[in-house]
Amino acid sequence: MSDMICKSHFFTSEKFKFKRMQKLFLVLLLLQNCLVVGQAKIGPVAGAEETENMSAYGTRVVVKKPLKNTVQGHQYYENENKLASVYVNGKKMRRAYVRYNTINDEIEVTEIFNVLKRENIRVVLDEGYVYKMLDYEGRKQFFVFLKEGENSLVMKVEKKLKQGQNAINAYEQTTNDEYVEKRSYFILKAGGGLLKIKLKQKDILKVLEDKKNEIEKYVSSKGLNYKKENDLIRIVDYYNTL
Repeated sequence: MSDMICKSHFFTSEKFKFKRMQKLFLVLLLLQNCLVVGQAKIGPVAGAEETENMSAYGTRVVVKKPLKNTVQGHQYYENENKLASVYVNGKKMRRAYVRYNTINDEIEVTEIFNVLKRENIRVVLDEGYVYKMLDYEGRKQFFVFLKEGENSLVMKVEKKLKQGQNAINAYEQTTNDEYVEKRSYFILKAGGGLLKIKLKQKDILKVLEDKKNEIEKYVSSKGLNYKKENDLIRIVDYYNTL
């Protein structure tokens, strides 16, 4: 009789423990779901990518992965490597693919080295323009020679990284970082003077004023536009023939 009472007490105790474990499991499951929902609501990322996964308890969990803040554009003047001839002291040293890094003011070569900033360096691209060093604003810098001659048309290319913005409401969009290009134009006169100009008729004719009448007739007869880079190349080329 005592054995039966003991066994009955044992099974009752085990049943009670099993129910407690069931309740504890349900509490943990409820807590898990609350945490998942809480994480989904706190700190949403604008423009985030949503993916659905199954949790360990069989519930569906929405995971928000923030999009990578990729930078639009690049820091180079050229969109891709360009074939060029590199000259030192007027002597052709090598043929190589090059790219001008506007941020570092360096010409990168595919052999993984950068062209030194020396006055005797001349990099001639098959595309039809040349890189040379000039003293400007107290330091040596690479310039693009769009047209070489007694008077040269020269361009300085610079790029700066513009920070993107995160959307703060539903009416705005998140924007990525991007490189913004700035071009400055100069006339390198025969005497060595580097004169900055804008792509405007008044600025260009002021620098080339000694042949102003001839240039105006030429521009009119050819239907050229002072505001266009390619037309300015033709204007400077014609100026050098006068």
